Formats: sequence, structure tokens, C-alpha cells
Amino acid sequence: MRWKIIIVNAGIVVIVSVVSFVLLATSLRSVLADPAARRADVERAIRGANAQLELDGLLLERWLAEQSTRPEVKGVFSGGTERARSDSATTQSDKIRELAAGNRDFARIPPALVLFVDAQGVAIGRNGSALMRGDKLADIYPALAESLKTGHTTSDIWLNRERQEQLLVSYAPVRGDENAIVGALVIGTPLNDERLSRTSDITSGRALVLGVRGQSGKMELIAKSEQAGADVLGIAQSAAVVDAATAALGTGNLTNVTEASRDFVVAVAPLTGFGAGNSAALLAVAPASLVLSITSLLWPVFAVAGLGILLVVAGGIVLGNYISQPISEMEEGLLQIINGKTDLRFDLEHEDLGGLISRINSLLNALTGVPETDEEGRTSAAPERPYQE
Repeated sequence: MRWKIIIVNAGIVVIVSVVSFVLLATSLRSVLADPAARRADVERAIRGANAQLELDGLLLERWLAEQSTRPEVKGVFSGGTERARSDSATTQSDKIRELAAGNRDFARIPPALVLFVDAQGVAIGRNGSALMRGDKLADIYPALAESLKTGHTTSDIWLNRERQEQLLVSYAPVRGDENAIVGALVIGTPLNDERLSRTSDITSGRALVLGVRGQSGKMELIAKSEQAGADVLGIAQSAAVVDAATAALGTGNLTNVTEASRDFVVAVAPLTGFGAGNSAALLAVAPASLVLSITSLLWPVFAVAGLGILLVVAGGIVLGNYISQPISEMEEGLLQIINGKTDLRFDLEHEDLGGLISRINSLLNALTGVPETDEEGRTSAAPERPYQE
């Protein structure tokens, strides 16, 4: 009997668990792996990252515009000899870098480069060393030439492997005494993995990758956030993403790359707010589902089912013993009575079978002619017939 109880109840537990898993998996799949929601999430991530980087550039532009009006900054361009102007530019560059590093707005992105250029875009001097003096930077970076021409502050991206430049830079033209543009103040902050990780933490927390299309046709990665693992980098260099990045740089539009991966949602857009907006492509990557799999999320259902089966087995054994043990004793006693031991009576106390045991004892007494006695040993007698005249 105990195994019948166990099998029936265990079957009920298994059926309920399977039905619960199927219903939960069906209802959660639309929430956890909604393609439209995941695409919207990755689009917000890339727009948020672009906006944060652009905001960093605007803060630097505004701060540089204030610095460019200081007399000591203007004095760099009025030095007597070229050597004197270069030395003055280096001195002022060091001071400006210290001021920027002490500014709380730039505490986490301290400048790596502070540079003075003349009205033709030729470098006069930079912080920390005599490097770059005489370099015609306006020929290399058109946005610098445009800023010197229009007198507007702007930001740009410097990517030059030969010059070991990988910076986000901002330009602020410097005007002389007659309001004529005499040069520009340039400040550059690192464009590296730490920068993208900071941007991701501030905005969406999604994996970000910044790259340019290399000569081989593959995406040449410039920087990545700490959330971007090997699988994300592989996606960033796939043919589908490279084609989408090329198209995005040409059109300036954000593009969802649906064919890049089945497990990830990818969006690519130009890095805006820096130069012409077609220098680098920014990628945002997010998992296609909020969890690795529905099964990994719902495994506790089967764990609870296993616990339920263990409890069913334990309860079945206890309940089976509670019922089958007195029945076995009764069966063995009846067999002894059949074999001639007619004076045997059952002395079992059982909450559920006690009444049946008492009736069997009464039946045996009636069949063998043994008078029944009560608890005090008195013989039970049938009631007398009423008196009749």
C-alpha cells in the first residue's frame, strides 16, 4: 500500500511541476526575450553613450573658452622669438593641465594633452615636453583648421597610429588685442577602455565598443568597456557589423544589426559631436534575453519538485506503516485462529482501525460461544424481554 500512496502522490507532484514550468516559461519568455524591448534597450544605450561623450566635449569647450581669454594665455602668442613662444606655450600648457586636473568636472578624465597652435594650425608647444613643435596639425585634422577659420569652439577625435594619438580633443580659438584669431588652445583626454567603461557605467551599463574600419575591411577596435568580453569583440569584427558601421558612418544614422548574432542585440552609430561625425563608429551590445536561458531561471521549480517527491516518499512510508502494520498483525492472527487457536483475540490500539478490531473480537466471541466481558471483567448479557401477560 505504501508504494501505491508514494506513486500516486509523486505523480501528482511531477504533473504540477511540469505544468508550472511550462506556464512560467511561456509567460516569461515574452518579457525576458522581447526583441522589440531589447532593440529599444540597446538603442538607448548607444544614444546615452554618445550623449555622455558629447557632453564631456562640451564641458571642455566651455572651460577652454574661459581659459583662452586669460592674459597669460594670449601672451603666449606675443613672444619675441619662436623659441620664446614655444617655451611659454609649454609653461602655460603645464599650468592649464594642472588646473583641469583639479577641476571636479574633469576629475575622472584628466587631460593627457594641452597644446598651443598658431593661426595656421602649427603646433607651438605642448605640456610636459618639446614634442610636436612645428607640426602642421591643421593639415592632419581639418576640424582644427575649421575652428581657426570660424573662431568657434569644437571637439574632434584624434586617431593616428604613427603619432600614437588616440584622444578626444577640444579646440578653443584665442583672439588677440584686435579680436583677430592668433591661434588656438587644444586639450585632449584619453580615448581608451577606461573612458568607455566610465561612459557605460554612467549611462546604461551595456557593453560599448569604439572602432574604425581598417584597411583590411575589418573593424579596427579603438577602445572597449569592461563589459565587452571576447564574444562581444568577435561580433564587433563580424562582416555584418563592419558593413553596418560603414553605412552608419556614411549616413549618420543609428542602425540595428539583427543578423550579427542570435544571442546578442547590436546597434551601431557614428560617434557624434566630434569633427564631421564620420571618424569612428560606436557599438552598443546587449544580450538578446535578460537571462542566459529560461531553464536556468526556472530550475528552482524542478528543485522544489524533487524536494516534494522526497517528502512524498517519506510521508508514504510513514502513512503506509501506520495502516499496513496493524493489518498485517490482524492477518497473521486470523490465520492462527483458522489453524485452531480459537482463544486468540486482538489487542491493538489504533485510532482509525480500533473500531474494526473491536468488532472482529466480538465476532470471534460470538462464533466460539465465549461471552464478552467489559473492562471490569463482567459478563455482558443480552437485555431481558419485556414482561408480557
